[in-house]
Amino acid sequence: MFNSKSKMAKSSESDGVMRNHLAAGTHVKGDIITQGDIRIDGTVEGSLTSKGKLVVGNTGHITGEIDCITGHISGTLEGTISVSEMLKVMATGKISGETSYGKLSVEPGAELEGRLSIKGKVKDISNSGKQQGQQAEKTA
Repeated sequence: MFNSKSKMAKSSESDGVMRNHLAAGTHVKGDIITQGDIRIDGTVEGSLTSKGKLVVGNTGHITGEIDCITGHISGTLEGTISVSEMLKVMATGKISGETSYGKLSVEPGAELEGRLSIKGKVKDISNSGKQQGQQAEKTA
């Protein structure tokens, strides 16, 4: 009976995802690099790199270069932002600067300013059209 409870506790603690939290009222100057998820409710001046999810709470503010897999923004981001998958900007979110993302979701009331670009592979239409034309000539 007690063994089953301890196994359940271990599985929830060791789910393989590292989580970090910068609390409100905390100010960091410098670079943050994490292999897991991170939540920012304080202030960061510098670069932030996350191999997981970045959550910026209502009181969170990041100024600098940001690189993450997914982003959930309720606070403020200023600088160069690179999100390889989904960037979700909540109604209280503010983004200013150069932003690139895989997919974008913006709630009404969110503020976006600067250059926005979609990441992804661009198919070269000119080469594929020539190849198809050459193949058609050979078969005709």
